[in-house]
Order: sequence, then structure tokens, then C-alpha cells
Amino acid sequence: MTRILPFLQFVAVATLASCLSVADKRAAGGYVQNPSGTASFTQYTGCNQPACGIPASGFTAAVSQLAFGSGPGLGPGDACGRCFAITANKDPYSPSFGGPFKTIVVKVTDLCPAQGNEEWCGQSQSNPTNQHGAAMHFDICEDTGGAAAFFPSGHNALTGTYTEVSCSQWSGSDGGQLWNGACIAGENAANWPAVGCGNKGTAP
Repeated sequence: MTRILPFLQFVAVATLASCLSVADKRAAGGYVQNPSGTASFTQYTGCNQPACGIPASGFTAAVSQLAFGSGPGLGPGDACGRCFAITANKDPYSPSFGGPFKTIVVKVTDLCPAQGNEEWCGQSQSNPTNQHGAAMHFDICEDTGGAAAFFPSGHNALTGTYTEVSCSQWSGSDGGQLWNGACIAGENAANWPAVGCGNKGTAP
């Protein structure tokens, strides 16, 4: 028994250290990356030069900087390549609107910077939700059809929820690498807190 206890203590410490190493990598720079939570949604065009460095033909989105895991000009963040099922349930500008609301699966390929996009992508370490109470923002690409599939006519800004899912649920194909250092490794990584491309720089 006296020999078994030190061994079990070693296993427990090693397991804890392994878990902490994953969490530390995920949280590097103060980024907040959870596999599910509250979300807000808008749309944008001009998605052919995404911050992850690899465009795609399916439904894609840019996400808020605090979740993306990198800043402007720093390269791909750990969100790159990850897939999320997003569901709307409210139009913050038309509270009486009751839908219909939809769910689609998007792949993250781009960054929505905090600076200049404070209303939607202004989440920060000191204030981890945006002005609409959302922890993560998805700016859905119009060019690849995601926006048309998701937004009801006349309602182009919504709030709701997100859940990270396997990219086997995403319909689309990846394009070519635009530059050295491009990364969408999140498409093959386990859900957060597992690490894909890793984080860069410091969170806003």
C-alpha cells in the first residue's frame, strides 16, 4: 500500500499538469475560448482574404477578437478552422420579431477586430460580453451564402447561441493557402480547450 500511494500521487500530479498545459495554451494572451455560449450575428462581404490565410467555399464567418485568439496582422488564432452551429433567437433592434430563426454550421476563417467594431466585436478581458450581452460574435460571410441562409429578410443583426461542433457537420471545401503561416488546424482539433492553431499576441 505504501508503494502504491506515491505512484497514485505521481499519476494525479502528471494528469493535472497535462490538463493545465492545455488550458494555459488555450488561454495564452488572455483570450476567452469556450465551446458554447451566447452569441451575436451580423454579415459582411469581401471574405476572400481571411485572417486565417485559407478561404473556403462553404458557410464561413469572422469571429470577435477575444475568441479568435489573435490580433490584426498577427496571423491565425486558435479559432481558425473550427466549426460552430449557430442559432438565432432574437433581433435586438426588433424585439417583437418572433422569427422564423435558423441554425447553420459555419467554419471560422476570419477575424472581427475589436477596434472599430466595438458594438459587436468589442469583447475584452475586462468586459467579456459585447453591447448585446454576447460572449462571441459571428460576422457571417455573404459571399459564400451563409448570410442568406441564416438571416430572415429584413433582419440582418441577431443574437442567440453557438456550440462548437465537428467540422464533419460543415458543408464546404477549403481553398488554397494564401501565405506562409496560414492555419485552419482547428478543423481537425478536438473542441476547446484542445489546441489547434494556437493563440498569438494579447487579447483586447
